[in-house]
Amino acid sequence: MLNRFLPCLIILILVFGYSGQVQATKILGYSLSQENKSKFVEVQQIVPSVVIDLKYATSNNFTHSKLYESPAAKLRLGTAEKLKKVAEEIEKKGYRLKIWDAYRSPEVQFALWNLIPDSRFIANPYKGYSSHSRGSAVDLTLIDNQGNELVMPTGFDDFTEHAARVNDNENAKYLKEVMTKNGFKALASEWWHFDDLDTYEPVAIAQKSSLKTINNEVRISVSAIGDVTLGQDERFLYEGSFNQYYTLKGTEYFFSGVKKILAEDDLTIANLEGPLTEATDKPNKSSQGTRAFFFKGNPHYTAILKDGSVEAVNLANNHSMDFLNKGYEDTVATLDHAKISSFGDQKVTVYEKEGVKIGLIGLNTLGPIEEGVNLDNLILQLKTQIETLKEEKTSMIIVSFHWGQENKYFPTQVQRKLGQLAIDQGADLVLGHHPHVIQKYENYKGRCIVYSLGNFVFGGNPNPWYKYTEIFRQQYDFVDGKLVELSSPQIIPCKLSAGYRPEPSK
Repeated sequence: MLNRFLPCLIILILVFGYSGQVQATKILGYSLSQENKSKFVEVQQIVPSVVIDLKYATSNNFTHSKLYESPAAKLRLGTAEKLKKVAEEIEKKGYRLKIWDAYRSPEVQFALWNLIPDSRFIANPYKGYSSHSRGSAVDLTLIDNQGNELVMPTGFDDFTEHAARVNDNENAKYLKEVMTKNGFKALASEWWHFDDLDTYEPVAIAQKSSLKTINNEVRISVSAIGDVTLGQDERFLYEGSFNQYYTLKGTEYFFSGVKKILAEDDLTIANLEGPLTEATDKPNKSSQGTRAFFFKGNPHYTAILKDGSVEAVNLANNHSMDFLNKGYEDTVATLDHAKISSFGDQKVTVYEKEGVKIGLIGLNTLGPIEEGVNLDNLILQLKTQIETLKEEKTSMIIVSFHWGQENKYFPTQVQRKLGQLAIDQGADLVLGHHPHVIQKYENYKGRCIVYSLGNFVFGGNPNPWYKYTEIFRQQYDFVDGKLVELSSPQIIPCKLSAGYRPEPSK
């Protein structure tokens, strides 16, 4: 009996046993495949045709420092396999991939963020692991068979608006097309950056580094306004003058149109153009001819600033010395009494808010009575003062320049040179005054250079022909006293009335 059914039994065992083995193999195989995809591999082992040129493994990058120990590009296996498909597709057109960056340790991510705390270009490591630190992001470009890079909108790590996707040329568009087709997502602000659509937990190589512990988070909002002259030239007629408006309308009038806006921030900075003093001795400005003005206001006018929610003023300009040292010293004293911070020229100030120390520097390129300055000496002063603030462990540095040409809508080469130099030396925000008109700001290496804010509450002219002004505002996030992120700047357009009172444009 058993002999009769034995062949059938053997067949059943073989069939079902094999089927179960196949099923188990499929399940086990799928599990292993998923696990394998997350392991780190050297990209060149998966994509032999790729050219590796890790910029951060050399000093040939914007930091001018070698940040990586190894020149090998590593990614998750799943990400590398997608790149292999990209490489196979572009090979048909005679192209290859060149990788500029791949896996990046959290330590390097923090180092880059500390240099460029702008989330358009560097992911904020305080908010978690970046795609680079997860091994699922790659920075790359296209090369031809001779190894020549194809023309792209910018070079690598060009942290300007020129690198944005809206400026893609045909080569960048093709790169985006083939990358997105094979499972990557393009970054809007950098044509060279792509994230794997598959996400990976920070394991293995990434776990050798850990994110920093966040103990104290602070957000500081800074506003900047233009020229503020509280007073007038003594030769002006009283009728319609600043002094008459003060007598008739009182302290609160001048900033009443913008007070609510300025009260919302943590620090409002103005350029105080003219001393608050009762001094009478004046410098010789005969070389200026009819352009020579001597502005001053009553020391009680500090109440106007206080009521307008102005916390700090720059005194480095061509009118602070209109009544010589006595006028300047009176101004500093009356501002101190009102608890309004002042800075400029040799006076470097640290403004503190919620434990965050903000260094304030003011420099005047015109000279106290427009006699000019030695630019080399001014640059040396700028560098020295920034270094001094760094030694005092300030969290942020703001530099205010009195520069440029009156009634010109575009910055001069000197303005651009000084503004960019200030950022290169460590400034986080550069403000500009003197042209009496608005000049657009520039985003340079993730920091703003505001070339000219125009007039604001300007007693030097009862009815200026140019009636546009603005409030520049930006928010800064600090963790444990360290600047970690900047918001996009906000421009609040305002207009000037014939009565020295700015108000938001409708």
